[in-house]
Amino acid sequence: MGTPVTVRNFVALTCVACISISVLKTSFATKNNTLEHVNSDLPSKTPVIAGEEHKFHQSGFGGIHNINHPTGAMARRRMSEANVIIPKSAVENAIPSLSRENIENLHGHYVHDEHRSPFASFLYDRPKEDLEEEQKDYVERMEKIREKWGAWDFNDEHPEIRPIANFDETPYKDMKNDAFPPKSWQMDQTYVTDFIAEARKLVNRVREGIYAEYGHATEDMSCELDIKLRNELFKIHITDEAKHPGEHKDHGLAYINKKGLDMYARKLLHSMITNDEFYYVMGGHSAAAGHGNNFHQTYLMEFANIMEPVLHKLGVRLIARNLAMGGYGTLHFSLGAATLYGENVVKHLY
Repeated sequence: MGTPVTVRNFVALTCVACISISVLKTSFATKNNTLEHVNSDLPSKTPVIAGEEHKFHQSGFGGIHNINHPTGAMARRRMSEANVIIPKSAVENAIPSLSRENIENLHGHYVHDEHRSPFASFLYDRPKEDLEEEQKDYVERMEKIREKWGAWDFNDEHPEIRPIANFDETPYKDMKNDAFPPKSWQMDQTYVTDFIAEARKLVNRVREGIYAEYGHATEDMSCELDIKLRNELFKIHITDEAKHPGEHKDHGLAYINKKGLDMYARKLLHSMITNDEFYYVMGGHSAAAGHGNNFHQTYLMEFANIMEPVLHKLGVRLIARNLAMGGYGTLHFSLGAATLYGENVVKHLY
């Protein structure tokens, strides 16, 4: 059973939030600014695979960490044997949000592997030659996709290992700019400028991919009028108040008020600057929970499937949680939202 078009509402809404990367340059350049208290704490010494703990915005999911392939399986075993530290917030009464599984998943993820075919895994009881042919075909197809759509192309030319800011004693990771190590990526103007440029390209590719999936690819538009009508169809309305824009009720994907968008952008920027998690939680009744459907086809899991690799490239780990419950509306949960949903999340109440 497929998922309804409403899934794309969430995708498009998050793409709009990603556009906030355009203000990163200003955020990094402005000294002595304290970010809003909007996110969680992750220990600066989380176990990682050797050699990668000082690099950001360059690696992708999977690759040598793909647990469906021998090297990745060994990496996962090493990770499972490590002393994984569950992060503790610098805020004494904060409610824990991460588990051991969340941390391990960062280092052995394979769902979005752009380098290794899921059908070329050693887990399949097939001849080695067949698996190699599967991998060859996969590489060729991915190369054609990169030629058509483009691909992430960001490299840090800094010759030294970059220092990492220690947020262990900083509540909510709200570190002032002048407290970051001088040679950290956050303080390197060239790094930030190049990163923003590449991030914009990524967001544009995702948007174009969504257009193409629904038969509205820009390359297929014959005139400016077609593009204008397409943009109206996929429009996200930004309103002054938290009201549905009644006069545009038949056009557009979603709507959000200005304060909500500002909050969304701040949380996303905070996660990007601190290389933190970005939590997205869905609440609601049985329709939101996806009763009668497969779990991986529910609204939020489809959202995660599309947006997780996007945010990963931006240095952010997306954690999406479907906490909808049949028989209970969002009013019930709102009475204890911080405890039930979490304190540091973006909530979509359906």
